[in-house]
Amino acid sequence: MAGRLSPGNPGSELDTGILDTLTYSNCPIPNALLTAWESGFLDAAGIELDILSGKQGTVHFTYDQPAYTCYGGEIPPLLSEGLRAPGRTRLLGITPILGRQGFFVGDRSPITVAADLAGRRIGVSVSAIRILRGELGDYLQLDPWRQTLVALGSWEARALLHTLEHGELDVDDVELVPINSPGVDVPAEQLEDAATLKGADLFPDVAAGQAAVLDRGEVDALFSWLPWAAELEGTGARPVVDLGLDERNAYASVWTVSSELVVDRPDLVQRLVDAVVDAGLWARDHGDAVTRLHAANLGVSPDAVGHGFGADFQQRLVPRLDPDAVALLDRTQQFLLSNQLLQEPVALDQWAAPEFLNTSLNRHR
Repeated sequence: MAGRLSPGNPGSELDTGILDTLTYSNCPIPNALLTAWESGFLDAAGIELDILSGKQGTVHFTYDQPAYTCYGGEIPPLLSEGLRAPGRTRLLGITPILGRQGFFVGDRSPITVAADLAGRRIGVSVSAIRILRGELGDYLQLDPWRQTLVALGSWEARALLHTLEHGELDVDDVELVPINSPGVDVPAEQLEDAATLKGADLFPDVAAGQAAVLDRGEVDALFSWLPWAAELEGTGARPVVDLGLDERNAYASVWTVSSELVVDRPDLVQRLVDAVVDAGLWARDHGDAVTRLHAANLGVSPDAVGHGFGADFQQRLVPRLDPDAVALLDRTQQFLLSNQLLQEPVALDQWAAPEFLNTSLNRHR
């Protein structure tokens, strides 16, 4: 644990000679679990995280591990619960996020407003194209990794639909051009070669790659978001529409844990949640440190984290399960259902295990 921050909390003096180890991964989103790990709160709670390697990467989508916790986008766990393995995970908390995002053009592009996209080449993943055209084909027969990658095209698809609305356009008014999209186009060999599932290992130099696509004129606009969008802007690219100003583009970062742990080790799950809540509260007064640890996890600059997640994202890391947060998660679920990416809705209230978060939050009331 050398090199990690010291939270200076009372629990840091606990005897942690015996550690409980959980397998772990996170998506490139702000979360208090990563904060708890890197700041020492989990050490103090007697919990160690073993991050997934690339060779173990399919677990990030299958959740097929009895002692696994993940803080990531909402689409993979919804697919696991709704399509493949109902009951394999439990929902511990949600962190809403509305970050920097949009379809970006090069600095010399004549495109300045959404209406200018008419007839233009829009670069999106093949997954997004399948969703936008309603051409899912063998989607339901795919293995969990490839199936989830198709569904992850929803991020681009939703963003494009919202962008086009600003110009009173629809998908038929633009040319969809398939390009590699970070976070969606992750072939098996790229996954296997990654040292870990950290963004820094799995998605290196995203902004540089996207800037090169624009500079070569392969497309007129492409989607970027969060810290990658902030770094892309640093190259001179600009969003046609700043979707980060529209609440419809908010997402739910979802925290899950293996159901077996909830049943067999509720004491461990409670310690885990307590540590994460404590770290989320600690983050409010340690913004710079929290920004740096997220930057290191993603392999981007601290400035990009601040611009991509929002300058005050550290104030909103404590997980939630209130009606507004759950409604945000359900909004994504409805998009998946309406596009046949889910066949049946997940009963979110039954999926959630709110007793752990409620107990933890009550300690601070």
